[in-house]
Amino acid sequence: MKRIKLLRGERKMSQQRLAIELNVTQAMVSKYEVGASEPDIATICRLCELFGVSADYLLELSDDKVNVSVFGLSEAEKSLLFGFKRLDELRKAKLQAYLQGLLQE
Repeated sequence: MKRIKLLRGERKMSQQRLAIELNVTQAMVSKYEVGASEPDIATICRLCELFGVSADYLLELSDDKVNVSVFGLSEAEKSLLFGFKRLDELRKAKLQAYLQGLLQE
């Protein structure tokens, strides 16, 4: 789980400090980071809580640190956001301009 090391580094947190927060040994944190061992579900939940990221991000299933569902978005709103993310930069700019026009009406 490469992202544990990345997130720990962003917060300038030592393996020992993270181990204390997770109630595991420093050696276990090291094993998590190099992929020699996988954390259990409770530990994954604790890591997500500590670092403020989604489980999908932590498990490298998504590059989005925060799951949009936490914002209480409707399915239609989520669909628009994910559709927007798939657009190239030119189409994103066009869509933003169109939205601005709609909001000014």
